Amino acid sequence: MNHKEKQSITHYISIRFAAIILIMAAIMILFISYFSNKTIYFDIRRQIRRESRYDFLNVEVRNGKILVDKNFIFRENHVQKLVLDNKGRTIRGHYPDKELNNYPLNQWDFRRVKCSSGYYYIFDRPFLKKDIITNKQILVIIRNIGKETDFNSQYQAMKYISYTFTFVISIIGLLLIGAVSSRLTIPMKEIKDTADTIGIEGNLAKRIESATAFKEMDAMIQANNRMMDRLEDLFHQQQQFTSDVAHELRTPASIISAECQYLKKYGGTINDYMDSLTVIARQNAKTNEIITQLLQLSRLEQGRIKEDFEYSCLKDLIESICEAEPLRMQKQISVQYDLKNISIYMNISLMAIAIKNLINNAMKYSENQSFVKLRLWEKDNLAIFEIEDHGCGMDEETQKHIYDRFYRADKSRNTPGFGLGLSLVQKITELHKGSISVKSKVNEGSIFTLSLPKEAAISNMRSQEAF
Repeated sequence: MNHKEKQSITHYISIRFAAIILIMAAIMILFISYFSNKTIYFDIRRQIRRESRYDFLNVEVRNGKILVDKNFIFRENHVQKLVLDNKGRTIRGHYPDKELNNYPLNQWDFRRVKCSSGYYYIFDRPFLKKDIITNKQILVIIRNIGKETDFNSQYQAMKYISYTFTFVISIIGLLLIGAVSSRLTIPMKEIKDTADTIGIEGNLAKRIESATAFKEMDAMIQANNRMMDRLEDLFHQQQQFTSDVAHELRTPASIISAECQYLKKYGGTINDYMDSLTVIARQNAKTNEIITQLLQLSRLEQGRIKEDFEYSCLKDLIESICEAEPLRMQKQISVQYDLKNISIYMNISLMAIAIKNLINNAMKYSENQSFVKLRLWEKDNLAIFEIEDHGCGMDEETQKHIYDRFYRADKSRNTPGFGLGLSLVQKITELHKGSISVKSKVNEGSIFTLSLPKEAAISNMRSQEAF
């Protein structure tokens, strides 16, 4: 396994975004440099060309001789001007560098040339002047010369201002990245601190109360708090489960211990031993029943079900279980049947446990000589089994907990049972991809409804059988 050195999210985000900003700054500098040079070149060209547009007005020709008026401006806005004839000989003006005299005429061409004193721009503008005396057309050249450094000083200042602005923006971006990444990691640190507190102090009641500007971060905090709610609830359930198991097992264990002590002290006849053994056997059976139901719940939750699934008649199963229920004869309860002949894909042994618990539960909480209704019908490819009693019923708070292990509506525990039956029913129903619901009113009775698919997902069932 590759064990890389871990790094903080702040460092991770800052480094990568800083690299992105620096790359963008470099691209901006290159962009500014390239386009500013192009812009400077075209601007200088435009300026030099513009300076010589009207110079022909101050030049005239007489008898083939080129004359320059005194109003002719030979230097203006860093542009040096010379008047040349058609052979490139200087009529008026002088070169800022003698080497420039070596460059031949090139009409209408804008050139950048190099001399020992630096770079220069040359633009030769030609125009025809009519000889006042002979009326001949004479070609006159106005050579415009500008030194690059004279123009660049003002343009370079603008370029450096752009560079400075890019640098400042980059620094601000880096500072903002640091602020944003720190703000992003603060709630993460709070989540870590909360987890550490829970781990060290065992304080499951602690929650994160940070509010951030990020929806995703708020969603993560809320999800974490929901997870902590669930963990706290599971922890309390585990505590309650441990307490309930201890309570349920303590009673038969205490009775067995008391009988053993009684036999040691008072057991003198065979009848004494037989009576005590009867009590011990009964309490041992209760202990075994609790353990068996807990093992069944554990196997269901862990998916370790080995029994086969098959198509079988649900009506026959319900009738056989109801006929064999001992409470039916003991409490003289009448059963009203309304069962359709429906077969479903089920684990027969587990479904028998679920139906037995529902029937036993209905009769256990019914009054003597009352009646229970059993209905079975089909709807939307579902087998609907409903059992209705007319017992004590349940309030809404009780209905919320009836599927919890060891939960019993009868707080005095005068009613037989261990509070595991409905937990088993729920798990078995879920295994068959079905659902269970209840409607109940205090002093009116309860109606439990099982909804079971007739055609269960065979692939899902086989995956359970594989355990």
